Amino acid sequence: MLYICQQRLINKFACIPEQLPNYFVPFSDSKPFFHRGLIYYRHQDQISLIAYPLSPNPSSLPLGMHVQHLTRKLKPGELKIISPVDLGIDSYKQTRRETDHYYCLELKKINIGVKLRNMLNRAAREVYPAVAREFTREHLKILTGFLRFKGLDREKVLFFHRIPEYLAESDTAFIIETRKLKTHELVAYDILDSSSGGYAFYLFNITGSESRKIPGINDLMLREAIQAALDRGSIYMNMGLGINKGVIAFKAKWGAFPFLSYNFYHFSRKFSWKKIFRAG
Repeated sequence: MLYICQQRLINKFACIPEQLPNYFVPFSDSKPFFHRGLIYYRHQDQISLIAYPLSPNPSSLPLGMHVQHLTRKLKPGELKIISPVDLGIDSYKQTRRETDHYYCLELKKINIGVKLRNMLNRAAREVYPAVAREFTREHLKILTGFLRFKGLDREKVLFFHRIPEYLAESDTAFIIETRKLKTHELVAYDILDSSSGGYAFYLFNITGSESRKIPGINDLMLREAIQAALDRGSIYMNMGLGINKGVIAFKAKWGAFPFLSYNFYHFSRKFSWKKIFRAG
């Protein structure tokens, strides 16, 4: 588990959401640990290692050697790693890999052009944004419809259904919601988090069927999110991964840029005949 001083260091230096235990733990049923500037999470025989150093000079070892050393120490049966660099783990077989980039938005350097301003004005004729903290039945209804519309697999559906638990346990997460001007009906919302070190984190964009008919609604929510993050003392916003060309285009028009490489690895322990013969 984490000491108070370790938690403070995490809050100060976290720049990706997976480094925040109050975000990661509710979605994974895991326990957080800290080792020489790296945070990892353990659930039974599975380790999720966040190989992004949390301080300027966390370890005397290069990152790859640090990860190897920690893996030998922990000996998990299943290992998941996200890292800014290529990694290979001795005695483990890579079964899956994904690559992307985290995108960053400098909150005090945003330039809203004419086209974007027109989109904001277009959306503002139908809906209005607001900051909220409570996750209600209205939010759950929108979430349920969103998951049905996306047609996600069971694992991802279960992940999204952990959102209420996450919001209930987090002191720093907040909701940006949009409602219809005339009826005040909830139509969409974003979920963000923040750290004490200057970063806000854009985590979820949950849209209802009505919101998909309103051009610029996501821009309107993002503008409100930017102001809410500035009010909380944030300087940067981690906008999450690129995912696809459409998502990248949305982030780029606000000025977001790729600032950290993302490499996801899933490893399983290699079968060893030598250990069996040695045991016999």
